[in-house]
Amino acid sequence: MLRKLLIGTALGSGLAFAAHAQDVKEVEMLHWWTSGGEAAALNVLKEDLAKQGFAWKDVPVAGGGGDAAMTALKAMVAAGNYPTASQMLGYTVLDYAAAGVMGDLTETAVKEGWDKSVPAALQKFSVYDGKWVAAPVNVHSVNWLWINKAVMDKLGGTEPK
Repeated sequence: MLRKLLIGTALGSGLAFAAHAQDVKEVEMLHWWTSGGEAAALNVLKEDLAKQGFAWKDVPVAGGGGDAAMTALKAMVAAGNYPTASQMLGYTVLDYAAAGVMGDLTETAVKEGWDKSVPAALQKFSVYDGKWVAAPVNVHSVNWLWINKAVMDKLGGTEPK
C-alpha cells in the first residue's frame, strides 16, 4: 500500500493516526534534529509513539536548516519510498500537499481539537484544501535580528521596527 507523507513541523498523535490508518506499526521519520538538544526533544516523540505500540525508524539527515533533509525527502518521494513522517517547514508542507503526497490527519485533529488549540497562523501551514496535513511540533523563525543594545546606543542607532 502506498504510504502517504505527513509532516514534520509535524508529529505527535498525528503520526500515530497516519500509521494506524495505513495498517503499519512502524513510523519512519525523516528529520534533521540530530544535535544533542534536538535529539532529546525528538526522543519525547519516540517515547510517546512507543507507548501507543508503534516502532520508530529513525531517518536522520544531519545539517542544520534541513536543506540536506529536504533533498533526501525529494529523492525518497520521487522513488516512491515515502516516509511515514518528515520534518518540514511552512510552505514546503503546502507544496507537498498540493502534490498529493500528504496524509490526512483530519480525524485526529477533530478528535483532539486542533482547530481550537493550534493558532490560526500555524493552521495556514497545517491545513490544505480543508484537511489537516501537518501537526506543528515546534515553532521558530529564521528572520530574527540580534543587536547589541550598548553598541547601538553608542552609535545613536535605534532598533528596527
